[in-house]
Amino acid sequence: MKKKIILISIILLAAAGLILFNGMGGFNEVQLEVIDTDKIDLLGRHFKGIPQDEKLGKAFQEMEKIKNATPGSTLHTIYFAEPAGKLDTMEVFVGLESQWMDKKIDFDQVSYSGEKAIVASIKAHRFVMPSPLKIKNKIIDFAQQNGLPEPDIFIDQIIGLDEVKVIGITSKKSD
Repeated sequence: MKKKIILISIILLAAAGLILFNGMGGFNEVQLEVIDTDKIDLLGRHFKGIPQDEKLGKAFQEMEKIKNATPGSTLHTIYFAEPAGKLDTMEVFVGLESQWMDKKIDFDQVSYSGEKAIVASIKAHRFVMPSPLKIKNKIIDFAQQNGLPEPDIFIDQIIGLDEVKVIGITSKKSD
């Protein structure tokens, strides 16, 4: 009798877990598409250091404040070097499209030009969202399967709490 109760409990817990995972978007497919892009111009803050550095938090807070005051803008991040641990050096750019930024303020600028970009659209709660490495690999596989140049720059466009677009481009950095 105890074995039946334990078995039924395990089955119910597993079913509840799957329902929760599905409700959070865990089974949502990553949508991939190719878009034409002329130039991507971003203004913001470039950070190089450890993840606990308060300058990193301030950069995100500054860009989030500008984004919230500017309807239509979206936050963008580019991780040039991701940390493996809390004390590893990371390098990240956080900013907005240049059209939304005050040109009088001395922001760092990042610009890329190219003809095509691969965009991965992800709609899921952050706890069940695929890892950045999985998304990068999906974009690279998609490029290879479709005879496109392999992206080496990945720009995260944060649409909302549960929606992110990752733009994969081949780096032709422009000035």
